[in-house]
Amino acid sequence: MDTLIYRKATFSDAVAIRELSLASYSQFATVLSPEHWDKMWQGLSDDAGLQLLMDTAVTFVCDTGSELAGVVFLVPSGNPTPIYPADWAYIRRLGVHPAYRGRAIARHLTTMCITEARLAGEHILGLHTSTIMPDARHLYERLGFLQVQELALLGQQYWLYRLDLRQ
Repeated sequence: MDTLIYRKATFSDAVAIRELSLASYSQFATVLSPEHWDKMWQGLSDDAGLQLLMDTAVTFVCDTGSELAGVVFLVPSGNPTPIYPADWAYIRRLGVHPAYRGRAIARHLTTMCITEARLAGEHILGLHTSTIMPDARHLYERLGFLQVQELALLGQQYWLYRLDLRQ
């Protein structure tokens, strides 16, 4: 079994992060409509978008020594979107390669985000997930995230979650 190393990513990881993201989200190709899957695939394939995300976020990866097994982005507050208020930090694009699922990588990466957000003095940590991602919903709820709003994205039912980091 590979040794898992958790670390902050560097820009030299960008190509591997893109490939890992595509592999980890590929299961949704058959669940989403072709139009929505194409939109997701384009977003995950966009090198300029990935560069911008890595410029803005703290990027954590799980490295096996020979390849990346997981990735997550922690976006600090002050980067509002139509989903996230300006005073929220938020988690984006948590992904685990299918070959490495079942090893608590997602849990560890999410916990790293929670710890980093607390150390940075953040008050609220948000994320969103969907009915097509039931394992993610259960993970987030076990870590204390609370559902605060229903969203409609990519033709699916999504939920906005938040974690109060001051507790």
